[in-house]
Amino acid sequence: MKQIFLLLSSIIVIGCSSPKVFILDDNEEGKYFVQKLVNTAFEKDLIGKSPLIVINGIPFQYNKEQDTILLPLKKSEIANLDFLNQNSSRIIYNEKENDGAIIITSKVRN
Repeated sequence: MKQIFLLLSSIIVIGCSSPKVFILDDNEEGKYFVQKLVNTAFEKDLIGKSPLIVINGIPFQYNKEQDTILLPLKKSEIANLDFLNQNSSRIIYNEKENDGAIIITSKVRN
């Protein structure tokens, strides 16, 4: 019984210990640009596992049940990327967004 409990606990901790994978609609070199920054913010406890994504001021809707999220941008289109911690995200966007936010500003397209 104790072994089963330890196994289940380990699975839950491993499953809950990393953020979603956010990839860009880009080639292999730029595809994981955002993910590297997301992992760093997650490790610093700035964001949770399923943060709100805001692109140019508009919340990006994604299925929070999925592990991998495709963002409709290329690395070359990103002008700025910032993170809001859980408290700031709740205040600015609403109370149910409690995993922080990733704020992406893209370059103006000609």
